[in-house]
Amino acid sequence: MSITTHIKISALALLLLLLSNTATAACQTNFLVGWLNWKPYQRWENGKVTGMDIELLEAIMQTAGCSYELTKVPWERTMRYIKSGDLDLALGASKTAERSEWAYFSEPYRREIMAIFVRSNEYEKWNAAQNFEQLADLHPRIMALRGAYYGSTWNQIKDRFFVHQLNQYKQLIKMLEVQRTDVVLTDLYNGKVLVKELGIEEEITTLDWNASDDEIHMIFSQATVNPTDIELINDAIRKLRETGKLNEIINRYH
Repeated sequence: MSITTHIKISALALLLLLLSNTATAACQTNFLVGWLNWKPYQRWENGKVTGMDIELLEAIMQTAGCSYELTKVPWERTMRYIKSGDLDLALGASKTAERSEWAYFSEPYRREIMAIFVRSNEYEKWNAAQNFEQLADLHPRIMALRGAYYGSTWNQIKDRFFVHQLNQYKQLIKMLEVQRTDVVLTDLYNGKVLVKELGIEEEITTLDWNASDDEIHMIFSQATVNPTDIELINDAIRKLRETGKLNEIINRYH
């Protein structure tokens, strides 16, 4: 091989390397991402933030070529910060008409089941209802997380119930255990983790039907995030869905 040919190949290799580095830093935004203690999706463990959503975030952002940093924020405040631009991105969000007025959404990256938790010794009483209309006729006390979305059916009928809202997921399960409420609406897998942690698996169960089963998205601030960056993230979600990587991560937690 001649010296000239070697130089040309080296120059081509350098160009390809530069193009590769550019692709891995494609996003214009360094995303500030809100997280909260929400097992199994987001949690602090062994000195770092981890969980299903955090692993999904890392895979998606790495594929999209986007950088990010995490900051801990309660859920209700997270929505306010997305609206104001104090946060760029949050995970585990349902897409609603109200939120769409001030936020962008990614393509769905997983699903979320909002289950109905009750005490096991009252399961038959509350499970006699097979929808919210029938449940309302039984007049249960209900607790739910402040700022959370429980599906369009719940939104249409919630005013028929006495609903007390709390700020922490674990509080919901504790209040159910000590009979301060009859019914808790919360994420199925989060609720199961908390019930296990509290050692009350025999005392708490779920009804045979759910409040909702919806697609879940990343939510972005319209005040700070360029839609071009969101399209890069959407492309990454599609690629990871096609390769099975998203399901591989999700299945490890379920």
